[in-house]
Amino acid sequence: MAAAGAGALRAGRPPETARDVEGGPPGRIVAARISAGGAGLMSRGVFSADPARNRFARVVCLLVAALGWANIAILGRSMLAENPPTAGFDLELLLTAGRRVAAGGSPYDPAAVAHGVQARDLFYSYPPFVAQALAPFAGLPTWLVLTGWCLGAGAGLVLVAALLARSPIGRPAATPPALGLDAALLALAAAPFFFPFTVALLFGNVDAWFPLLFGAAALALASRGVAAARPTSIAGGVALALAAAVKLHPGTLVVWLAARRSQAGTRSSHVTIIAAAIATGISILVLSLLVGGLGPWRDYVNYLSLGSAADLASRVNIGPASQLALLVGDSGLARPLAFVFAGLAIVATIVAARLVRDPLESLTWAIVASLIVLPVTWYHYPVALIPVALAAWTRSRGAVRARAVSLTLAAAIVVADVAIALPVALWLAVALLFVAVRWSRPGPVFVPLGASDPVGADAIGPAPVLSA
Repeated sequence: MAAAGAGALRAGRPPETARDVEGGPPGRIVAARISAGGAGLMSRGVFSADPARNRFARVVCLLVAALGWANIAILGRSMLAENPPTAGFDLELLLTAGRRVAAGGSPYDPAAVAHGVQARDLFYSYPPFVAQALAPFAGLPTWLVLTGWCLGAGAGLVLVAALLARSPIGRPAATPPALGLDAALLALAAAPFFFPFTVALLFGNVDAWFPLLFGAAALALASRGVAAARPTSIAGGVALALAAAVKLHPGTLVVWLAARRSQAGTRSSHVTIIAAAIATGISILVLSLLVGGLGPWRDYVNYLSLGSAADLASRVNIGPASQLALLVGDSGLARPLAFVFAGLAIVATIVAARLVRDPLESLTWAIVASLIVLPVTWYHYPVALIPVALAAWTRSRGAVRARAVSLTLAAAIVVADVAIALPVALWLAVALLFVAVRWSRPGPVFVPLGASDPVGADAIGPAPVLSA
């Protein structure tokens, strides 16, 4: 049958099933094992089917990672030594609120917003439980907490990269050996050079943890008829609830999950994620009320009303409402436009859930929509899309467009870094990410020798293979 399949390829017509190529059972994804052409194609990427090349690439990744993370450490130390410190100021706001809670007071300071604020002014505006959770660490020096903050967020990103390589949403049609290790090393090397993530780390912003939290949610998603394990689904729901409880806007992903059609055989996993998210959210609220009572939550609502008059128009606020208001020269338009774009973002979330079949692309639309629900979108907010980029890279390994995906993701990093001088240009990097995600969709593959068999194929059914 393999000879018949080869003849079909030479004749310019695709074999009808996997049996035509390798004698495999019908209904499997077709993976043409071409030892010379396949290995040659893959060798053009960072990692390849050549073990020696892979070992060299891993050593290079470790060296680049060491340089990048050492640079962050040196930069952070110099910024902390300034007076006042220019590193960790977002984290300092959280620790100060934690100190107020530890002293028996409210985490909020009405004086900070009593006389009017600008979009870029700094004040604690998170829900009470964030300060309550940080109260035990409030007595520690900021530099020590910031160090742990950076190490924890970086480790979380690397862990997510490794796990995505084996997850339903990030697993390629045929998994190359040690793909999880390669993904982790590549993430470790690239992360310190992705400026939005670097900024989140050095500022001590909560968003530095979003690659971990959004990544855990992505790990729980089904793809190609394959559902995540129940513990993974629960962990994904918990992570999504934590992200939403801290920053509110990730809560729109619950809307996305509720609106999305579950794939055949994956409904229970889908329901588990939503149930875990809701249960975690309720638990957080109950624990917060038990610790601090209703008072901090009343203060929170009042505090939000005091800050609602902030001037949102700013070049560093890359949200569409802010940028459109600046474009027309009327900063007063930013607030009413923010409500309009928030509504449009919710609609876009539902549309993406219902109409975009590829779960990774649909998730990308949902995350981008969540970034513009709130009236302020800072330069570092798109770090929530890092798991999407990682999944696009891992699932494209061995595919025809693997090299194109890698180059597009690299271009997105470069554009994002350049955008630090013109923050609104960061949306161009997001557009490049969409291109990479679209090109990474499962399709014809070259399978390197030694790779595992295609996964999730039985749920997809017969598919055409490469034509001549």
